[in-house]
Amino acid sequence: MASTVFKPTQKWAAELCRGLYHEGAEGVLVVSAEEVPPDVSPTGLLTLLLEFREGRCVRAELSPEPQDGDYVLEGAYSDYLKIFEGKLPPFAAFALGKIRLVKGSVSKLADYMPLALEIVKAARKAAGYM
Repeated sequence: MASTVFKPTQKWAAELCRGLYHEGAEGVLVVSAEEVPPDVSPTGLLTLLLEFREGRCVRAELSPEPQDGDYVLEGAYSDYLKIFEGKLPPFAAFALGKIRLVKGSVSKLADYMPLALEIVKAARKAAGYM
């Protein structure tokens, strides 16, 4: 599937959210992709909002506009694709500065590392990379 550009949809976002759980997870995580191809997003931006209450993902919203949350991650669309394809480990992407935390506490976000891995795994599966 690496030759095909992945085009996320609201249905994909809802499927991603379904089943995500991490004890104690609360708040809103926004994953923002920049440099998005025009056939994927007319604005060149794509944001995924995931809202957690009592540990469970209760809402997913995909938008070509900026969204705000308790935690906001930014990175290039191509780097997110590399993560989905398994070519770039998510923690390496963060350590290399390819994905940046632009809002929220890094130390508090560290508590959610198991959830981050679950999100990546669910995103890969929903995108058809697993």
